Amino acid sequence: MQRFTRRLLAACAFSGVLASTAAVADSHPTIRAMSGAMPVSQLPAGKSALLVIDFQNEYFSGRMPIPDGAAALANTRELIAFADRHDIPVYHVQHVAPAGSPVFAIDGETVKFHKDMQPRAKDVVLQKTTVSVFGSTDLNERLKQSDINTLIVAGLMTHACVAGAARDAAPLGYSVIVASDASATRAITRANGASIDKDSLHKAALAEVEDTFGDVLTTDQIIKLPVR
Repeated sequence: MQRFTRRLLAACAFSGVLASTAAVADSHPTIRAMSGAMPVSQLPAGKSALLVIDFQNEYFSGRMPIPDGAAALANTRELIAFADRHDIPVYHVQHVAPAGSPVFAIDGETVKFHKDMQPRAKDVVLQKTTVSVFGSTDLNERLKQSDINTLIVAGLMTHACVAGAARDAAPLGYSVIVASDASATRAITRANGASIDKDSLHKAALAEVEDTFGDVLTTDQIIKLPVR
């Protein structure tokens, strides 16, 4: 009996070591977490803005349809309603390309905003020609003039213009929150023939944002944040 007990205790101790080792091995904190960044707990009143990126026909009826685009649009409308309740300004971004371009041509129909995401008179509309809105507009200057320091970002596509905005906003000093379910992307086939499905690309883009540039929350989590 004593021999059995000793073996059992030894086995338990060994299992504990394995579990501890596995916990360390499986721990992959984000760079922001290792740097001491705390999860967002509130939105600063008068200093927050909602950035709505590229809800245009190209992603719905054009050459780059996004299967989850409608769901992202619906969630973004919830964010806009939330913004209105708290006097948070809304910035709509529209990607444009030269006339005759294969996508987003300025003289075409697919460059237009989706019928369910039409900017209102009180909203700010910015036309960009680069992946990141910061690269080809005066957004940064507008935000600084309005004393904005926190950006909620929603839009299309997650891995491109959404992540690009987050990537450029962070080093400019903005706190960034990307709405995971108010953003979406499409599957792509690389030059080498390898395909990346939309969900994997979406998750990877959000992971990149969360690792280095800002918080990633759902629409529901964002609208539950106190504004003060």
